[in-house]
Amino acid sequence: GPVWEANHVWFVFVLVLLFSAFPGAFAAIATGLFGALTCYAIGIVLRGAAFTFRHYDLDRARARRWGGLFSAASVACPFLLGLMGALLLRDRPLEDAQLAAFPIASGLFVVALCALLAAVFLAYAASEAALADAFRARASAALVAAGVLSVVSLALARSEAPRLVLSWQRPWLASAIAAAPLCGFAALAALRARRYGLARMLACALATAVVVAWGLALDDRIAPPDYVLERARAPEPVLRFLVGASIVGFAVLVPSLALLFRVFRVFRRR
Repeated sequence: GPVWEANHVWFVFVLVLLFSAFPGAFAAIATGLFGALTCYAIGIVLRGAAFTFRHYDLDRARARRWGGLFSAASVACPFLLGLMGALLLRDRPLEDAQLAAFPIASGLFVVALCALLAAVFLAYAASEAALADAFRARASAALVAAGVLSVVSLALARSEAPRLVLSWQRPWLASAIAAAPLCGFAALAALRARRYGLARMLACALATAVVVAWGLALDDRIAPPDYVLERARAPEPVLRFLVGASIVGFAVLVPSLALLFRVFRVFRRR
């Protein structure tokens, strides 16, 4: 069926919004994470292109090579997201020790989390019981791996990112961190019971709790060491315009996405 790979759209949207609303923080992040951001952008392009070319290439050998490139990019992109997210949580300049234990563990954790989401969605969408069971096993393995890596990341964060470890001092952050393992255990139980719809919702809730906890841990600091929201933001008229433009943009985008997914569902049924 048709393929629509939109990760690059969100990447551009986030970069433009960050550049326009918080130019100081954008300069610090784009400079300190230049290598990781560049590799991430290349990975997004290669991922979408390889998936499309693999679908339409009739040569099996070339199709396997495109599939390998797609797989490599699909692992590299979430790893880089987790690594950059960890670097933003630390209390040191972004350029320092980017391949330290805490960023690497965080990158691997995000890879496992994305593998969980993919497997759960594919188990839910599978039309054959054997195929659903195969993705169920992969989802369970990814969920266990994500749990182990989350513990490792939190242990390493004691010295690297104390603002994340001291969550007990901030109730909202503590609640978000506590919600993640609860959703994980519930998702594992739903997978064992082959309730894939419930497992999909719980996996999404788990990923949401992780992202919310990361954002709450940042607090008002948008980039280390001292780019806080108040200092890094653009003038008030620029922010007002960006809010209005974003509202108008999403008013167009959300119905368009709904129509797109509806067309895809009709196409698959045929």
